[in-house]
Amino acid sequence: MSSASSSSRPLNRGAACLPCRKLKARCDGNKPACGRCIANGRPDDCEYAVGGEVTRSRLLEENIALLESRIRELENPNEAPSVRLHDPRRQDASTAGASQGNMPGPSSMQQLVSGVAQPSATISAPGQQEAQTLLQTFMAHASQLGFFLNPTRFMRAAGLPRGAPGSLDEALLNAVYLWGSRLSSSNTLRARETYFSANAVQAAAGNTLIPQPTASNNGLLHTAQTAVLLANYFLSSGRLLEGKYHLLAAVALITGSKLQQLDVVSQVTAGTDPVAIGEKIHAFWTVFALDKAWSAAMNGPPSICHRGRAGILVTTPWPLAIEAYEQGTIVPQRGYYYSVHEFALGGVDESGEDFSRLALRVKAAALYESALYVISQYQPNMPNRNEFFALFNGLDGAIEAFHRRLAAIRSTNPDDARELLVARTLSCVAAIQLHSVFANQQPTSRQKALSVAIAAVRALDLVDVNQCRHLDSVVAMLWSVVGKALLKEIRNLRQSGVPIRQEDMARLVTPLDRIMAAMTALAYYSPLMASQLAELQQERASIN
Repeated sequence: MSSASSSSRPLNRGAACLPCRKLKARCDGNKPACGRCIANGRPDDCEYAVGGEVTRSRLLEENIALLESRIRELENPNEAPSVRLHDPRRQDASTAGASQGNMPGPSSMQQLVSGVAQPSATISAPGQQEAQTLLQTFMAHASQLGFFLNPTRFMRAAGLPRGAPGSLDEALLNAVYLWGSRLSSSNTLRARETYFSANAVQAAAGNTLIPQPTASNNGLLHTAQTAVLLANYFLSSGRLLEGKYHLLAAVALITGSKLQQLDVVSQVTAGTDPVAIGEKIHAFWTVFALDKAWSAAMNGPPSICHRGRAGILVTTPWPLAIEAYEQGTIVPQRGYYYSVHEFALGGVDESGEDFSRLALRVKAAALYESALYVISQYQPNMPNRNEFFALFNGLDGAIEAFHRRLAAIRSTNPDDARELLVARTLSCVAAIQLHSVFANQQPTSRQKALSVAIAAVRALDLVDVNQCRHLDSVVAMLWSVVGKALLKEIRNLRQSGVPIRQEDMARLVTPLDRIMAAMTALAYYSPLMASQLAELQQERASIN
């Protein structure tokens, strides 16, 4: 049936694809992807529910729930029941008789791959020159992709023949090629993005999410690195369900390996070299920061909880710069004597601490998530108001002090500049969210939210986004919050009923123009950025 004929005839009830049904939009019913999903650049998300068939989205949701249960078990082994990941459509003898304490073998996740475009037989693996180009493109942006492995050792492993001892496995290699393809300036390599995506997801589906006693450290870290890269890829693509699945897979693997309680003394005694220890430290804190930032961005609880009775004990040292581990240093020599929870409560002294991009990211993400947690505790008639406002003021002070410290850091290193931009944006959005609950009633909170929104835009001075193809995937969500805060003030100003001074309007419109221009510059390489920008454009058009 042609597209024209199918779109002119109404579909039977329930015959539209799931994305169109969710949006209550007209669907032409074309398969494998309808016209609306193709026009929106989301053909991979187009799926149909037929009869009692379980869709891939439903399967992802169920496996996410199982992963979340598994993580709760790992964090609280005496309270949570064991779970076993499985295909919920199958209840055969092999699964029914399996021990609940076991995690799946490689085949248990293969069903999730069935809904993904499969590797095309007509596309061959990249040649040596293409592979080198993809690797170089990836490494140029690695600091914003959640890359935590030692770059020198990684490139050495990438240069080994496939299957050789110490070489990269297929899943990690294809995840790297996937990002290299997306961020490539070559149309030929960009055209292979779907191919690398299918290869990476298919290979990752064969990785176990539970550490094996016989597995090498490289195997564990490579599997976790693959999960992080795929999580960031799908999140940046706006495919949040798939991104969340891979993020939870990384959390389950990291916490299952007890990297949150890494005993560096035992590691050294066992003969592990400082660089390898540093990779483990960076692995944990990278996943921690990713979990904190995205749980807040999606307005949900983090998988790695660091507060209250349900919080896990984190004894792993704060992360240092990669160069420190290469020089033999494992634990910070100055400062970092406090926990993440103590930092978020405020009052810690950060002066004199060694500079670490990852430590800044961890702190900024923790503040962002803490802001969402604190405002979730507020009730107008709550009995413990003094306790709440002590927590509120402590966090507000911690955010302000942290932002001042970030603003004072000067660096000519491009990776440092990008990280400072992300950290400053996270801290500004943390303040916006923290004061949002009172902004409509309290002029002080309203003014604070506006001032930090403008400060978030000023942070763009650090980086020329026109020369930067990618920033951390969560930045799309953060800039959307900043833009909406500015639009809210523009709307309030226009509805105030008083004469509007040109300079007052310019104070709001100028930063809004700048943040939307930055989003436009990065939207080509980030579907999520493009969709968040479209939302802002639509909201702006409604008030003009």
